Amino acid sequence: MVHPNVQRGTAWAASVAGAAFIALGAVIFACGADVAAAASRFALPAQGSPVSHESAGPSSAAAPYSIPEHIWIDKLKVSARIQPVGPGRRVGAGVVEWTAPNNKHVGWHDYSGRLGEGKNIVLNGHNNIYGSVFRKLYTLQPGDEIRLGAGDRQVVYRVQEVKILRERGQPLEVRIANAQYIQPMNDDRLTLVSCWPESSNTHRVIVIARPVAQN
Repeated sequence: MVHPNVQRGTAWAASVAGAAFIALGAVIFACGADVAAAASRFALPAQGSPVSHESAGPSSAAAPYSIPEHIWIDKLKVSARIQPVGPGRRVGAGVVEWTAPNNKHVGWHDYSGRLGEGKNIVLNGHNNIYGSVFRKLYTLQPGDEIRLGAGDRQVVYRVQEVKILRERGQPLEVRIANAQYIQPMNDDRLTLVSCWPESSNTHRVIVIARPVAQN
């Protein structure tokens, strides 16, 4: 059962820094009905951001690498479709919210890496509403396996670390620091983000996994 104070819907914040790169802000849940509205509309990032918000999908002909389409986490009995998600409303100077799917799917941040690209792939999902696909994300431990698929291809990742970070009520500087893990980076990793605990969303849980070398 969802606790009465659970904030409905999800929006992930991004702080856009200059023209060189975007430094993502905290993974922020907006309150009440505001979130449902924010999650259903898109807004451009702050001026000067180089992020491209092309129409993302598995059939994108221009991309040499594949957008992940499915995720399996056997330990958590998770098998979910992945859909691209983009920015929502601005919440401050140079800060925009990033959306999560308001359904049982997992969201792929559309600025983040693709399979085989050697960059940070960022996925988000709800923990206590809309199917709660990442409800038990915090229970993962180093060594647990996660698989991503696109078409006939699958890539296996092994969890390296799990972090739980206080988010609600924290100053913007702390929230931006929390979200260093979801910024674009040339580092071959998978980053999963959701909220914690199961009955609320006062903290963020971040799982970092590395690809397993294939023989």
